[in-house]
Amino acid sequence: MAFIETRSRHINTMQAVLKEYEESSTGARHIHLATDDPEMVFLVAFPTVPDKSDGRAHILEHLALCGSARYPVRDPFFSMLRRSTSTFMNAMTYPDRTVYPFASTDPKDFFNLLGIYLDAAFFPRLDYLDFRQEGWRHTLEDGKLGYGGVVFNEMKGAFADPTRALAHAINEHLLKGTTYEFESGGDPLVIPSLTYDDLKAFHASHYHPSQAVFMTAGRVDPLTVQRVISEQVLDKLSGTAPRKMPELASAWTQPQETSIAVPSPTAEGDEHGIQLAWLMGEMADTMSYCRGHLLESGLIGDASAPVLHAMESAGYGRPSVMNGLDSGCRQMLFHIGMEGLTREQISMAKQRIWDALEKTAGRGVPQAVLQAALRDLRFSQREVRGGDTPYGLRKLLHALPLEMAGEDCMVALDSEATLRQLDEQIRDPEFFKSLVRELLESPTRLTVSVIPDAKYFDERQQAEEAALAKKQASLPQEEIARIKEECEALLARQRQPLNNEVLPRIRPEDVSPMPRALYALPAPQGPVLALPIASNGISYANVSYAVSSFPEEDWPWLDLYAELVPDLGVGKRTYEDAGGWRQQMVTEFDVKLEAEERIQSSGAAPGLNIRIAYSAKNVREEQAAIADVLSESIRAARFDEQERIAFLIDSIFENIVQELAEEGDQYASLAAEAPFSIRRRFEDSVEGLGALRFYRVLSKQIESEEGLQAICERLEALHQRIQSSAVQVVVAGMESDVQALAGMMDVPGTTPALNSEDSSAKSVQNPSHPANVALLAPGQVNHCYATWQVPQIGHPDAPVLSVLANLLTNGVLHQALREEGGAYGGRAKYVAQSGLFTMLSYRDPRLAGTYEDFMRAIAWAVESPLSREHIEEAIIGTIGELDKPYSPYQEAMIAWRMQQRGITQAMREQFRAGVLQCTDQELRDVAKKYLQNVKSSKAAFAGNGTQNLAGLERVDLLALAA
Repeated sequence: MAFIETRSRHINTMQAVLKEYEESSTGARHIHLATDDPEMVFLVAFPTVPDKSDGRAHILEHLALCGSARYPVRDPFFSMLRRSTSTFMNAMTYPDRTVYPFASTDPKDFFNLLGIYLDAAFFPRLDYLDFRQEGWRHTLEDGKLGYGGVVFNEMKGAFADPTRALAHAINEHLLKGTTYEFESGGDPLVIPSLTYDDLKAFHASHYHPSQAVFMTAGRVDPLTVQRVISEQVLDKLSGTAPRKMPELASAWTQPQETSIAVPSPTAEGDEHGIQLAWLMGEMADTMSYCRGHLLESGLIGDASAPVLHAMESAGYGRPSVMNGLDSGCRQMLFHIGMEGLTREQISMAKQRIWDALEKTAGRGVPQAVLQAALRDLRFSQREVRGGDTPYGLRKLLHALPLEMAGEDCMVALDSEATLRQLDEQIRDPEFFKSLVRELLESPTRLTVSVIPDAKYFDERQQAEEAALAKKQASLPQEEIARIKEECEALLARQRQPLNNEVLPRIRPEDVSPMPRALYALPAPQGPVLALPIASNGISYANVSYAVSSFPEEDWPWLDLYAELVPDLGVGKRTYEDAGGWRQQMVTEFDVKLEAEERIQSSGAAPGLNIRIAYSAKNVREEQAAIADVLSESIRAARFDEQERIAFLIDSIFENIVQELAEEGDQYASLAAEAPFSIRRRFEDSVEGLGALRFYRVLSKQIESEEGLQAICERLEALHQRIQSSAVQVVVAGMESDVQALAGMMDVPGTTPALNSEDSSAKSVQNPSHPANVALLAPGQVNHCYATWQVPQIGHPDAPVLSVLANLLTNGVLHQALREEGGAYGGRAKYVAQSGLFTMLSYRDPRLAGTYEDFMRAIAWAVESPLSREHIEEAIIGTIGELDKPYSPYQEAMIAWRMQQRGITQAMREQFRAGVLQCTDQELRDVAKKYLQNVKSSKAAFAGNGTQNLAGLERVDLLALAA
């Protein structure tokens, strides 16, 4: 069996070559994106089209990674996280496909992972007890029947998102009769209907080479990959089958209306909404996709867009967070709606949206708006982006839906031919008008009245308990005995020592003793630092003002400033005009409030660098616009548009309240860590409980003319102080462009201190008392945090603490919190920048038991013998995090930020050496010194306030928001 190359094409925008292969006996496809990127990427994907909301595709994704024929160990996926230097390992379930991707910069590691991923996908054990652990199971606690399971609890947390609930309910209507009608992740009320036999049958029908798409990217040899695929998969599995495809929804003969209830913490009278949703063309049709993007940009792309302006200027409500093009299904959806309405305002809002659409169908939009939208599409294809998801993987995931739909995946990577067509079409003033008329005349349109439901979680919990009570009432004794035996068998299996000898691994001696090279920063030219990078024709600029000397009471005001400026007027331009101007000038403009701890000498309190950072980016051909937008936006930002400011503050506050349950993890994290870190205390004031209190006060203040005037005056005064602060300008781009861009930058501010450091950074003492709080809001799961104060990077114990976090995660917490406890996630982490050591759980059904497991993990590290293999695995896990590559722009900015924080090359070398040389005695010593019998700072988000709160003090988030 051999793959045959069917096509090879050069992608100019990426400086890459796309090669396509097919294996004739099964029809398996291999797509290879050949680039110079050292990060080698692989994925295998299958169409998964469930016809129920029982989570079969999602649970199968979990089970496939729980052991396979060649690797019959309990948890090879999580084991390889610490036996590999991978830069990415994951698996994802989408509404119509499941993807198993990984990335690595080491060839040996890449092929180690390739063998494991192939065996996991095609030959998983699908062990019955793994099904009960990862999917769902019955539990018996004090004689009462309950549910457990990782996916079961994960999806309980997912259902806290009101936007997700609304989107899924809309799909049930517009995409009825297709797989998208069902919840691919699984509805916790339906998941317990899934049987083990159903799961195995789903794997047999969907996970076959005839359905598979293999994809690779980077410097890996595609022929070598194909040889491994053939030997390990295709030589064992044969035959072909028609490619599974998601069904297409039927068009309607006339529009429909419905009401949908979504979770709301308070269900106040002004939490209703109206949502219009249209069925659009297929996502794999590049012309349809680009036209949808033009519609989004033209109608709601910025404050000057006609429909967005109509919604924002209504005097009631605000635009829905769902608005725009949704390309996540085979057929795209288009959403326009408003939220924050009273029941009586729903019909008014609907008419306002409709009137704006009709006016736009008659008047159109300026051609410059559409040109900017096409420029943004070109920009997205050209920009090299990194981050948590490797650049090559981003590109493959974007191309994958087209390949799976049988279309040419090349157009997802280079759609220039389509964009040239659109360049011609948008010259016709009737073109955009016709797109809007198609919306107006489409019969496949759903109008939704959105109803807030404060009893949403209670009713779901009652339905779950009713199903359990009914089940328990009919359970014969032998079935009760079977459940007990099954739970005992699962627990015994979970507590068996792992034997990973069959798994390959990278050892400490296999990795470089030196840290990866940082970008070499050139000397600044006054306040301007020019960074030549391989940007693929993209130019960047960042203008940072040092505001560390501003008093602590200004912190939330600085955050408000950063939130508001991109949505306010500039000079003589109103906010509508400014929004359109910026959109047409640059692809992205942003203002952010940034804070980071500066490494101090031994014994000194940490200093905090705080910056207000204006940034913009654009294609190199239009880089002069970057300088113009930044200069004018900084010099002429206006704070006299009082109605606009009141609208934006109200929108921010309402979004905070509505997202309390969804953001519970963030609130708990900040509350636990703030007492021990000045940076986290700062972030708590602008993103956590401090922000909730601050915006609650502002929401009351904007109700009076005097209060609103005072807010505007304070923002204007803050703006003047910011402009008078030390400024650092960082520009980046291709070597031929960057000096020219540097010369264009003209912004107010004083010259920065020597070495570009923030001389105003000051030491601020943290509160002496740790937190001990349970944050309550409606929900169905918990997030638990316990934090200890430990040394920062630069201290000899810092690298040992980093290894200890990996060791505790894999030695105790993963098993205790996820496998046994049923939480979606649980781990330990060490934040070297802040000197924090934290244990946490995520989407956790327990609370008190989780904190007990945290303490048990510490005792284990101090008292139990630590095997050298486990220590080496923790070392490799730490090294993998250190060696992750980033995009050229990110690499340059990371080097600059390290310089700002005072992290030297000597510190990096010392830290890496400490990691690689870490011993069992050092691990025991730091666990005992910093964690055992040392009081931690505890904070939990408690989605169910009736449970045992483990002695934590109750804090009602709704009361804080009232």
